[in-house]
Amino acid sequence: MTKEMTETKHGERVPIPEEDRAKLFLWCARHCCFCGKACTTNIIIHHIDGNPANNDLDNLIPVCFDCHGKLERYNPQHPVGTKYRHLEIKARREQIFEQYTLPYLRQIEINISRLIYGSRQQRKLGDTSCTVRTLSQDIAVKLRLEIIPYHNGQRMEADLGALYSGRALWNLNPTQLVAGHFFVPISEDAVPFHFRIEAHWSIVDVLEREHRMLPFSYVLRDTEKDWYFDPRVLFAAT
Repeated sequence: MTKEMTETKHGERVPIPEEDRAKLFLWCARHCCFCGKACTTNIIIHHIDGNPANNDLDNLIPVCFDCHGKLERYNPQHPVGTKYRHLEIKARREQIFEQYTLPYLRQIEINISRLIYGSRQQRKLGDTSCTVRTLSQDIAVKLRLEIIPYHNGQRMEADLGALYSGRALWNLNPTQLVAGHFFVPISEDAVPFHFRIEAHWSIVDVLEREHRMLPFSYVLRDTEKDWYFDPRVLFAAT
């Protein structure tokens, strides 16, 4: 049995997959994700919850040897000082990841309308255009898009397919424009006639790190008019 597979007090140590190790080191450019210093080879992947069998990416943080010792050794029963908590550790890690992956992030523009793209022709009620445009001219990205429809504040059941439910990623090359559409079951007789579409989205960069963007909404209050933009969301994505 190798050292990596020896028993610990938390359970059996499981090797971290090489592709996940590569992602973690690329996302931080081999900088400690706690103190921020450059590490080159003096870096180790720490399990935040202390369980070496839990190799979920959200449970892993690359740290220098000094910080690894600090995260491991602190006694929570000591009367002086405050133990590093999991939320703080993860938030600090995300700050470092963002610092070193932000140069690879390229923005995407999303517009929702009843109009067919490039014309003044309006789609039938419920048939909704979604235009996605990459604003970069150099680097490809991927998009995760979840559309959540509501009627009068109540979530609606709708089959939006893999691309509009967040289950599948869009592959978007530089300067690419995609004019798609999805269907929301809207009735002209709905009372009150108040529909909202929330767009929860994130961009995946070329290093495969997912950047969560702020969500937004579109609202429809009239059978003859178009959706209008609302920068707020009233509900969280599930």
